[in-house]
Amino acid sequence: MNLFKPKPKPTPLTLKERVAEFWKWFSDDAERFYATIEDKKCSDLQPETTEAMNKWMGGMSWVYGPGENKTGHSLTLTGEGFLPKQFVAEYWASRAPKLKGWTFYSSRQPSEADGWGFKIHLRDSNEDFKPIEFWVCPYVNEDEEKIDIKVWHPSIHRLPENTRFMALFLILDELLGEHGTQNWIGEIKFSEEHLKKSIPISELPELIQTLEREHGWKKYPPTDTYSSYELKPQENEWLRSDTFAGTTRYFGLLRQYFNAEGPCEHPFPGVGLDYVFISIARSYFPKGDEVNGRGIIEDDILAALEVEGAGISLGGASGHENLYLDFAIYDGERSIEIIKSVLKKHKVPKKTKIHFFTSDRAKEVISI
Repeated sequence: MNLFKPKPKPTPLTLKERVAEFWKWFSDDAERFYATIEDKKCSDLQPETTEAMNKWMGGMSWVYGPGENKTGHSLTLTGEGFLPKQFVAEYWASRAPKLKGWTFYSSRQPSEADGWGFKIHLRDSNEDFKPIEFWVCPYVNEDEEKIDIKVWHPSIHRLPENTRFMALFLILDELLGEHGTQNWIGEIKFSEEHLKKSIPISELPELIQTLEREHGWKKYPPTDTYSSYELKPQENEWLRSDTFAGTTRYFGLLRQYFNAEGPCEHPFPGVGLDYVFISIARSYFPKGDEVNGRGIIEDDILAALEVEGAGISLGGASGHENLYLDFAIYDGERSIEIIKSVLKKHKVPKKTKIHFFTSDRAKEVISI
């Protein structure tokens, strides 16, 4: 007879719990971290900061730097242009405590180096890159409200294309910031054409300022940018195959789901973030005013989630049979309970369900 029962597996931390643990750790030693950087020993902080990031924010990149308006110091968590990671970074920064002398950023900021006198080192190729080496021929794409660029660099025939692109994007992030690169730079090609008409890459920020002033183009963080979409009738029948239109700020997730005709691979597992959607029968909503009715429920759920720091809305969609509301949830089962509570207040039909977008939790269908 076995008297020893196996210990239950610990419940994985949610993103909300991970972020709370991180900020407790950082707050406890913030003064020491600040003093270490003041003593120009920032590299001494790398081992323990890396350990903490790996423990709670695994897969994210980070960097210490100057504070806002060159005052104090900063810590930046960057999603490196990958939207699921950028959602994590935004949430991390939104939960940051107020600490004297510290600024916390959720994306790489433009460099403040005078004359762009910095260089980028790629360890994989053991190559150094400087802004002055990159020359670009810009084309204003008014339809996309972006700048397409043709780029020349001395290594154009010597280094693999992926190495050149990696260095280019790092340079662009230094010049424009992470969001600036995403918002303003469109199609990119390395080319020797039109070299005589090119400008140093360091002049791109000034060009962008001119375009903003002349065209009045408004740019928002990628995490706050919504897009509308329409879908053709699907050949096969599966959950959400009745969708014909919607809006979203994470179309990449929907694309994976639609391509898989159902649950897809989690885009960024291991940090306690889940993607869910609610299906509500179309017949529940006033005929001809379905989208507005969906929006009222979405707003109520979002407000309830925001109070607890438990998630965000990703958008919604209309189908011939159901209407759908999409969310990223940050606090596991507690987020689910918040959503269920709001849905019950709206007296949605009993066949209303909460589904997971990703295959790791696809079997967990929650009834209201």
